[in-house]
Amino acid sequence: MVRVRPHFRSGIRVKGHHRSAPTRTGGGADNSVVGLLLAAVLVVAGGGLGAAASSDASTATTFTHTRLDRSEGGSCAESSYGQVHDYLATHPCARLTRALYDASDGTGTARVAVAWVTMPDTVRAAEFKVLVDRHGTGNITELTKDGIRFSGYHYDSLADGTTVVIAQAEQAPGSTLSTNRLKAAATEAITLTP
Repeated sequence: MVRVRPHFRSGIRVKGHHRSAPTRTGGGADNSVVGLLLAAVLVVAGGGLGAAASSDASTATTFTHTRLDRSEGGSCAESSYGQVHDYLATHPCARLTRALYDASDGTGTARVAVAWVTMPDTVRAAEFKVLVDRHGTGNITELTKDGIRFSGYHYDSLADGTTVVIAQAEQAPGSTLSTNRLKAAATEAITLTP
């Protein structure tokens, strides 16, 4: 048996589990090609080797979340910017909920903006997720406090049927969390409920 670590596949969280060990067939050259192809698929599906490593790290620590603000309803297009705004202006969402949290892990605090965007169907949700996941294309306008601006560098998202959950994290005032911990805070925040 082989242990498979928790990971994300196409924006969906896969729990850790055990499976049968792969069997070896064929010669070494074929296995090398298969191994390279498998590595390429993992990099593409997981958002890169760095993203896969940070996803594993995020499952190790639980943050304590304190909700600072919440907004429900309104137009997704009016509550967004960049190419995301352009997309939502022509493909309206069915529902929008936004929240702002402080996420503390005992060593520091992250300020985390989360948005739950429900699209009319899974096709539109998948299109929206592909767009919003590309850095620099815009986002749902984040709720904010204390003048914190979200860069998108500590980001994660999750597709759950017709709903796409988006989370971004930055340092809370006076905190000094590492980049990995900020990414972990965003990764954990996508599992929160609105």
